Amino acid sequence: MQSEEELKAQSYRPLIVVASGVGLLIILAGLFFSALLPYAGEQKIFTVEKGEGFKDVANSLEAESLIKSSLAVKFYMLLSASAFDLKPGVYLIAPSMGAIDIISLLTKGDRQIEKITLPEGSSIYDMDRILSENYVMPAGEFIKYGEENNLEGKLFPDTYEFFLNSTPAEVAEKMEENFKTKAGKFLDLSKAEDLEKLIVASLLEKEVPNMEDRRIVAGIIYRRLAIKMPLQIDATICYLKEIETKSSSCYPLSSVDFKIDSPYNTYLYRGLPAGAISNPGISAIEAAINPVKTSYLFYLSDPVTKKTIFSETLDRHDQNRVKYLNK
Repeated sequence: MQSEEELKAQSYRPLIVVASGVGLLIILAGLFFSALLPYAGEQKIFTVEKGEGFKDVANSLEAESLIKSSLAVKFYMLLSASAFDLKPGVYLIAPSMGAIDIISLLTKGDRQIEKITLPEGSSIYDMDRILSENYVMPAGEFIKYGEENNLEGKLFPDTYEFFLNSTPAEVAEKMEENFKTKAGKFLDLSKAEDLEKLIVASLLEKEVPNMEDRRIVAGIIYRRLAIKMPLQIDATICYLKEIETKSSSCYPLSSVDFKIDSPYNTYLYRGLPAGAISNPGISAIEAAINPVKTSYLFYLSDPVTKKTIFSETLDRHDQNRVKYLNK
């Protein structure tokens, strides 16, 4: 015959088993939800291919270090009924989003949009860097397309919304249309004289920040062209280096750079460079169209104040170089 203590122990045993089971479930649930939480890591472009199953997607997410556990994500996708609702597409994903938001994004399937600002004075080399850094397209693609289609100067600098994984043609078309809308009332690029004004505007955009100074420098450029004096504009040397290196970085300039044989070298060749050296904004375009005539032939920028210093003679210009540039 069992003692009272033994009977009590037998009655508690199911409770202990249940409690142990509940405790284990709590631990497993904690581990499961912990595996779905955000964590620090690098954002990446992630592609879901057509016909790719949820298991493969989860494995790829883990392989790219975008989620902590593919097993937990597979289980979550089955529980949330999203396992068979993943949409093919290109996505910009960061581990900091967390697995639940990542899966939600993958079920929407829309092409993601990035809002990007392309500053005034950006060249196609600058634009290529900005576009690739924001995952709009791989590095080098926009440079190639821009060079092949002679787009420098014709892409309006502005803030845009682009799809991830866009083609160069899609991006360029949007910027060209914006140029026609905003700059078309100032320039007709089917006219040779307006193409020249666009080149002058691209020089002003890179050389002078102030609108009134830009108009004066525009007058200096046109005056130098009229008397067949070399323009000797440093920004053109910088641009020809961009052409050679396919990079938006050109400084510092060396004495060797000024000897590079190129139709963009305004120290070696008289006249305007072979084409625009940047994509100017409206202010620079208006300055190129409305130059101010003066007796000046020379100018430089004070590196400290950014003020443009003008002079009529080479002697005075040399004095200004010593005063402002050789401090």
